Amino acid sequence: MPGDEPGDGGLAYSYQGQRCRGQRVMTKRQRWIPFFAGALGSMIGALVVIVLAQLWQTPSPAQLLTDRITALLPLSIFAALLGALEAAAKPLVFLLILIGYGLIGGLVALLAQHLLARNVRQITVAVGMMALFWLAHAVVLAPLGGVGIVGRSAQAGPLWTSLAFLIGALSFAVIVMSGVTPGSDQTVSVSERRRFLRLGAYGLLGLVAAGYALRFAGQLFARSSRAPVTDAQGLTPALTPTADFYVVSKNFVDPKVDPSSWQLTVTGHVAHPLTLRYTELKARPALSLTTTLECISNDVGGDLISTGQWTGIRLADLLQEAQPLPDVVDVVFHAADGYSDSIPLMKALQPTTLLVYALNGEPLPTEHGFPARIIVPNIYGMKNVKWLTAIELVPYDFKGYWQERGWSDSAIVQTMSRIDVPHNGERIPLGGKVLIGGIAFAGERGISRVEVSLDGGESWAPAMLEPPLSPLTWVRWRMYWQPRTVGAYRIVVRAWDGTGSPQDAKPRPPLPDGATGLHTITVRVVQS
Repeated sequence: MPGDEPGDGGLAYSYQGQRCRGQRVMTKRQRWIPFFAGALGSMIGALVVIVLAQLWQTPSPAQLLTDRITALLPLSIFAALLGALEAAAKPLVFLLILIGYGLIGGLVALLAQHLLARNVRQITVAVGMMALFWLAHAVVLAPLGGVGIVGRSAQAGPLWTSLAFLIGALSFAVIVMSGVTPGSDQTVSVSERRRFLRLGAYGLLGLVAAGYALRFAGQLFARSSRAPVTDAQGLTPALTPTADFYVVSKNFVDPKVDPSSWQLTVTGHVAHPLTLRYTELKARPALSLTTTLECISNDVGGDLISTGQWTGIRLADLLQEAQPLPDVVDVVFHAADGYSDSIPLMKALQPTTLLVYALNGEPLPTEHGFPARIIVPNIYGMKNVKWLTAIELVPYDFKGYWQERGWSDSAIVQTMSRIDVPHNGERIPLGGKVLIGGIAFAGERGISRVEVSLDGGESWAPAMLEPPLSPLTWVRWRMYWQPRTVGAYRIVVRAWDGTGSPQDAKPRPPLPDGATGLHTITVRVVQS
């Protein structure tokens, strides 16, 4: 019809009872479309960057934000959150970050709509949004997360990092521009139906991305909360199968290291710096050591503890080749994910401190530090650095990733004991023979005895101890009990280390020095 703008199909738009032709007038419902597009676009852009992080080992937005958040949180708040959330902490943080992306992206899209309404060119707005997304990640998040501008110190380097952020920015801009409209005096380039169909298609993509996010969060939760493995009697096996070995990592995406290009450098205050390749490491005379590894986050009665057989070389042999200078204080371990921690030189020179490449007779799994990691008996797992890339000898007390956040620097394991059977809340038939058993661990101090109380700590009876697999592993203990009266019983266990010192009975959270307190369960004896 004469006077109709091309491309609008002769349609008129109504708003508050007025009819307009050739002019964009949005209803209140339509005004939410840009926000929805911005939220969807930013979340998909973030997920695109996370997927590329898994493929290319580039920095992940979730990881960069989490590293900064944990560094800024006061120690008391961090401890409270960790204690309350436990294994759900990382998945929850991941989902909250995605929601934050959505809110910010929605606001940016509303700004884009405002600029278009003032007749700013669409290409200018699109390029501006791409630049904003890219700069926010490359120039703000990357340095805050500790990998430098454009990820210059990240494993993948600045080129791949920049490209990953750019692809995420392009995803964001494309989706947002599908949800915003041209300026009010411009012609409508596509019909409302096409715009809704296009947003619907991106919405399906968003559902796929949301499914990926939920699956990823589920994997994080499952990895952090595996059910403890037990034998036929319900006791923890003396040697933990590799598939059941506990996994803890600060990362959302763990690094994947190519052994053909991997090399380990020994530098710093040494007379002869060294470089060791994977084939050279495995060609050296190997030794195996069975030892228990425990996470400093392990709570009383927790399962973040496992025993494995580690194969590798003595770290002392490597350091002696490099010849440490007289002023060396700490040996610092640097990892492929940017993580670092240290131990004193004297500890590094002990014959039980190993540079390992195998667990239970097989190459280290990726989640356990392939191709090489450090094993330091008697010290919590955070200092047993995985994905090792460099060893640096320094003349000062180096504070690592978690020490900067308030955790222990010495990280000597606390004496612990745990009841595996029976389970808390279990109903036990009267007159039956009941196995009470579990594990006890005190690092290189060993376990001299374990005692069990059936009355909440009023009286104690000795438990039987199995010979440990090595002086550096946990000890399995057990006793048999035949209840003669019905009612509730509070079962408590306590261990004594090899020096004759009892386990600390005062309840304390894991942060900063590892949890203390006695594991206690309640069972009810009932008529059979």
